[in-house]
This record gives sequence, C-alpha cells and structure tokens, in this order.
Amino acid sequence: MDNYLITGASGNIGQYVVNELVILKKNVKAAVHNVEKAERLFKDKENVELVTFDFLDSKTFEKALEGVQGVFLVRPPNLSEPENDMLPFLETVKKKGIKKIVFVSLLGVEKNPIVPHRKIETIIKNLCIPYVFLRPSFFMQNLNTNHREEIKERDELYIPAGKSKTSFIDTRDIARAAAICLTEDKYNNTAITLTGKEAIDYSEVAKILSEVLERKIQYKNPSLLKFRKERIKRGTPKEFANVMTLLYLMTKLGTAKGVTHDLEELIKREPTGFKEYAIDHKEYWN
Repeated sequence: MDNYLITGASGNIGQYVVNELVILKKNVKAAVHNVEKAERLFKDKENVELVTFDFLDSKTFEKALEGVQGVFLVRPPNLSEPENDMLPFLETVKKKGIKKIVFVSLLGVEKNPIVPHRKIETIIKNLCIPYVFLRPSFFMQNLNTNHREEIKERDELYIPAGKSKTSFIDTRDIARAAAICLTEDKYNNTAITLTGKEAIDYSEVAKILSEVLERKIQYKNPSLLKFRKERIKRGTPKEFANVMTLLYLMTKLGTAKGVTHDLEELIKREPTGFKEYAIDHKEYWN
C-alpha cells in the first residue's frame, strides 16, 4: 500500500490531508512535534503512524521518510530562511528518491520573489524533485486561528485590508486537492492556483460572522503600520507579524481578489462557501 509523509499533520491543512488519505485507504506517516498531542487527534484513524519530526533536526528525517513515496509539505510560519532551515530536509528527500512533493505555496508567488514560499519552490525545482505546487488564496481558517482572539474576545476583525476583496478558501478543500495530487500523477510538475468560489471584502466577512454568531462583529481597518505594532503588542512574534503585514499589503493591492475554477475541477465539487465555513467553526468564537 502507498505510504505518504504529511508534515504539519496536526495543523489546519495537514490534519485534513491525513483524513483524506485515510479515506483513500493509503498509509500515512503523520509528522508532528508532539506525538502525545497528535495521538488524541488521530486516535481513531487506521493506517496512521505518528513520527516525531522537526525541520531543524536532521536526526528526525530518516525515520520520517523511511518507506515513503510522497511528501505533503507545509512551511512552518516560524521558518523564514528556507536556504538554511528547510534545504537539509529537501536534500534528504532528493537523496531518498521520493517520487513527489506536494507543497502548499502561496497565491501570486510567481510574482513575488521575496516570500519564503517562492524560495522553497525554487529549491524543489533545482533539486529536480517531481512536484505539485498548490498556490491557495487566504485561508478561511486564518480567522479561527490567527484572528480567533479578537473575534472571540473583542467582537472585531482587526485587519488592514481596506475595501479589497479576497477569494477565501477552506483548508479542507486544499487538503482534498493535496490528497488527489499526491495519489494521481497527472498533476505532476504543475503549479495550481486555488481559490474559493467568490471574492468578498472584510465588511462582508464581518456581516456573515455577525449573522452566524448572533452578535455584532465589527470590521476595524487599521493602517498597516498600526496593525503590525498592535499584533506585536498582543504577542505575535515580530517575524510572523511582518509576514502578516506583507500579506495584507498584497491584499490591499488587489492580489487576493481573483477567482479561478481550478479547485472545483480538481476536487470535482463546488468549493466550500464562507458561510458554511463559519457555521462549521462557530464554536471557536463562542
């Protein structure tokens, strides 16, 4: 039976990739930092082996990659220098003869050489590892992770996006696309732009959240510099605050508003709508 390594297996994409591969009757190695925590997450899943993994610890690579034919790759937000902190793992993937990497990159990365995702794509290409680059728009799940506290505790969306629109995508849909790309060869060596079915602005996001949560959620639109300063004040690491600020600058410039049909064609169904996502995740904000 096929065997796949899923990095970030307890994250907001990885855990769903594991689920999709289990449905497809594939063997899965779930790469995690905390095996004990992950055991609770995957305790009822068949054909799932938990392995301790750290991009910064080469001693964890061998066991994780043993017997694996494909790798699902996500970049941890705290690793911002791929040439140093991810290259050793990717070189090991090449050395082991892994047949494919499916990497979650970034919408518009082909026009942005600064972001780490672009550098990772370049490394994978230079190593001549067969790949699929998934380039998704903003995750809906950012709102129940990165922005959870402000919605739950302050009833606000504190985001510097102006009136710009975003074609939000549900990470569960990304996961389904990733599982298909891991297990089917026809997408090899391609980059696929993934978006939701429509683009909405953050005023509309606040309106939908208000309806679902049955309380007023206010969209606050600070300047980019004020946003960065406030995020750091609230405890966001400076490096991640910088990445968030850059991504919202790109949003304000209109780079996140495009809608494609690639996701629908790939997963063979309509992408998840924002209201459906909000209903499914409302316990995070209550």
